[in-house]
This record gives sequence, structure tokens and C-alpha cells, in this order.
Amino acid sequence: MTNIYYQEQVLENIARKVLCGYDSALYYGSPAAVPIEEMIEAHGVSLEYQYLRKNGRILGKTIFDEGLEAVYDMENREYTLFPVRAGTILIDASLCEEDASTGRLRFTCAHELAHWILHKKLYTGTGRSAAMITEQSETILEIQANMLGSAILMPIAQIKRCFYQLRGGRQDGQLIDDMADVFQVSRQAMRIRLTNHRLL
Repeated sequence: MTNIYYQEQVLENIARKVLCGYDSALYYGSPAAVPIEEMIEAHGVSLEYQYLRKNGRILGKTIFDEGLEAVYDMENREYTLFPVRAGTILIDASLCEEDASTGRLRFTCAHELAHWILHKKLYTGTGRSAAMITEQSETILEIQANMLGSAILMPIAQIKRCFYQLRGGRQDGQLIDDMADVFQVSRQAMRIRLTNHRLL
């Protein structure tokens, strides 16, 4: 499979176009959480929640070709084949079980949407899917999906706006907590976003 290389600024511009194509207020309005699940559906992509693996190793998968996917049946404790259409994002159902996983759930959704936007032409017709796997060595395609997913969930214009609104009188840790709450992302994701843009 051939890789496509995107510079960071190009990914930021793609995120802006994706957000403004859905609702320009997400980029230019008041800082708020991006409705990522609704945005996925607006792209004509189905969102399904299944246990993808017994051990939770796969958090999300983007399906580019119709076929069967192995999912784990928790009730019967066995793997079963599940029919999926092209243009489906599968999210591991374990991410829906705890409020503490909200940030990870939303980031996984954004990461998989990024695969659909960036890599659809690369994967379609290959029979392969793009999967977000915990503790994997990152390929260029996974890095791109992470970067675009971050830029969609935490639009840089909104991050800067929120940062300058909230920073007065707050220590870095409190600022990260408060901004993570506004955008409904994990503290780690917010810290990385702020650090990468030299705001911390």
C-alpha cells in the first residue's frame, strides 16, 4: 500500500474544512465540544458499537469494503462473524461503559473518521481495514489519523480562543483540566495539543 504524506498545516486545513462543512460555529464560534458522532454520520459513515476483541486491544476500525468482521460475543464468550457494509466505523463497546472513557471514545471516533477522510482511496478495494490498536508502533497512516483526529476534536482556533479566555489565574494543570472538560477530551490529548502549539 502506498503512503500519502500530509504536512501538519495541511491536516489543520482539512480539519477546518471538515468542521466548517458541518457547522462553521465549531471553528469560529464559542469553544465547545465537537459532536463527533453526528459528524461521522454526516459523512455518510455508519457508526457501530461492538466488542472488537476479548482483550480490548482494538479500540476502533474503519471498514472500506463490505464483508464480515470478527467481533467478540461477551454473552457466549466466543468470536462471531458480523456483516459490515463499506463505510462503517466500528468502535469497541467497552469505551461506552465508563464515563472516564469519554475522552478516549471521542478520540477513537475522530481517529477513525480521519482514516475515512484521508485514506479511503488507499484502502478501498484492498479488503483491509484501518484499526486503532492499543500499544502499537505507529505507522505514518496512524500518525496522520491521530493528527487529523486531534485537529477535528480540538480545532486550533478554538483551542487558542479557549486558552486565552481561561488562562488567567490558573496553573497549567488546572488549565489543562478545564480545557479538557470544555472539549470533552482526555487530559493527555489536551496537554499534547497545547504543547504542540507552544501554549504550555
